Amino acid sequence: MEQIKSETIKIVTPVGTRFRYSWLVTPDEYKGVEKWKTEAIIPVGEASQKIAQQLEDLIEAWKAQLKAAFPKREFTLTKSQKTGKPSFPWSFEDEGLIIRLKKNVRGVKGNLTPITMFKHDPATGQNLLMTEEQRVEMDKISPETTGQISFLASGYDAGANGVGIKCMPLSICFREIVPFSGGASDFETTEPASYEEKETVSTAADF
Repeated sequence: MEQIKSETIKIVTPVGTRFRYSWLVTPDEYKGVEKWKTEAIIPVGEASQKIAQQLEDLIEAWKAQLKAAFPKREFTLTKSQKTGKPSFPWSFEDEGLIIRLKKNVRGVKGNLTPITMFKHDPATGQNLLMTEEQRVEMDKISPETTGQISFLASGYDAGANGVGIKCMPLSICFREIVPFSGGASDFETTEPASYEEKETVSTAADF
């Protein structure tokens, strides 16, 4: 079957974004697949509405693109293993717009680049690339930690497993770092683990 590519869009969340269920330094492993991942929590407001609309427009454009390329094929959306209902990597909760982001540690050609991390320096107003020592300190962070995250969103087609949108983290700029104090949970991914993400260079200019 001919493969077609989805549009890929780049999104940067606003200052004040929080992060929960984060595996940003030490990847999470499930069934032998390692992933860096986090859930970005964006406060409800103009920015959250705009980002949600961008993602909704992307899935609609991707569905139209697939249908135009394969008019005789029946498409279904990827469904949650827990509820059996169509599932996307974003949703509105009481806390705000939740975006579930993940990136495979390994690709077809070997290990992929870890998530780039910056720390905002209020004294100079600059976003400084974190050292390896500083990165290690981000292995466990509280969901009260705030900053911004840059990510890519694109459509995927998993055949019988459905079509949908995947969101891959590129870089994070931390502003207020709160140490992790305990408790843990995992989140469900919405696209097949076998999908390959394209490597993209990220710089402090994103923020």
